[in-house]
Amino acid sequence: MKTDNPFDRKIEIWKNRIPTELSGAAIFVTDTLDLCKAAAEAVFEEKATPEITLAIYDRIMLRMASNPEPLRD
Repeated sequence: MKTDNPFDRKIEIWKNRIPTELSGAAIFVTDTLDLCKAAAEAVFEEKATPEITLAIYDRIMLRMASNPEPLRD
């Protein structure tokens, strides 16, 4: 994700007018999707697609929902 992007600009504009829970959730989802996109690119390189990114996101969310304990090394 680019440093200067529409999401961050919108969050900055609305930061004092939307509930903290909403902005927190939106930031979490956006950052997680960005991480998933990087994972897709790492594994699938130029064949990475938005669909693969969303599949990785879904798997991460399922893992988090099924076991809320943090993973340990």
